[in-house]
Amino acid sequence: MVPEGGHMIILDEINTLKIVFIIIVPIIFVLVLAFILYRPIRKSIYRKKYRELYGKRVYKIALYEDFYLINLFNFKYDDKHYAIVDHVLFSNKYIYIIMDKFYDGSVAGKIDDQSLVMVSSKGKKQYIDNPIIESKAIVKRLALMTNIDPTLFIGISLTNEECAIDVQQNSKDFYIIQVNRLTSLVNAIESRNIEPINPDQLQRLVTDMDRINKKRKKMDGYNKRN
Repeated sequence: MVPEGGHMIILDEINTLKIVFIIIVPIIFVLVLAFILYRPIRKSIYRKKYRELYGKRVYKIALYEDFYLINLFNFKYDDKHYAIVDHVLFSNKYIYIIMDKFYDGSVAGKIDDQSLVMVSSKGKKQYIDNPIIESKAIVKRLALMTNIDPTLFIGISLTNEECAIDVQQNSKDFYIIQVNRLTSLVNAIESRNIEPINPDQLQRLVTDMDRINKKRKKMDGYNKRN
């Protein structure tokens, strides 16, 4: 026979287990649900706000390295077209022309291909414009328009971290990389053994390009990039 007090202890233990079960199970459920939904939610946020998120990364580099930065640089590409560069970063040695991209999947091809192959996360294959070709065209146009030595330009196409990149890159001037690798890339390029840009010349370059940007924005009421 179990003493009467023993019944009370058993009941207390059962009640305690019930309370623990009621508390722990929902917490575990929420944690499991959060783990399952983390990647889709993160991807959805990146898809909608990737330019803003990339911009913060570029801004940090400009801030920490004391570089000049112009965001959403607008200029006349030719008689019929205008172009927008997401970020123009002026370092001590180079001018970085940075374009923001988001790819839902992996990207493969060669640096000089007109199109790259993108395989989505669902396995769907499609051809996309090669962003490096776009960067080269923009750099060529900017060099002609501003009379800046084209060797001072570095073209970078930024992608989301989840994008697997299998593009054969043999250029020291044009890159397609994930946004989380941008700081390392800039540091590596800045470590090259070349003479820095004369500070007065650099200031003139920044001033001239800023003037072009402001002039373009005034002309069309500053169209924001979609």
